Amino acid sequence: MLDKFFKGKEVSVPHFQSLESSLLKDKYFVRTKPWDWLKEEEIYVVSKLDGRPTRIIMDFWPHEIYLFADGQITVSELIHIAARRFIIGREPVPEDLDAALLDSLEGLVNELKIVELKDIQTDLPLNIELPISRQ
Repeated sequence: MLDKFFKGKEVSVPHFQSLESSLLKDKYFVRTKPWDWLKEEEIYVVSKLDGRPTRIIMDFWPHEIYLFADGQITVSELIHIAARRFIIGREPVPEDLDAALLDSLEGLVNELKIVELKDIQTDLPLNIELPISRQ
């Protein structure tokens, strides 16, 4: 029955122009600070901002990027994984998805300094890979 409802509703991936022109597309991204679950679907990251210890709580996309920042996938792969989530949910992929994710990633790298970019795959140390509560 649901197949009939969704039949004919094609979801396509837009041309990711921002990704194509980005110098980050082939970089691996790695989280660098300890983290833990705050709620079932929300994390916090332990870091310092302006020299003071703090807990960073993020919006949806930065949160997702941080959890994917295991040093094993490239920025390009991340954006295509996010696009697939929309396609699986039979939702249109936002035209600016790549630009939004690149902007969020750059904020995690340059402003919050809780993610780093690498040229090669990088394994995480256990104190960064696992949430604090599982260490």
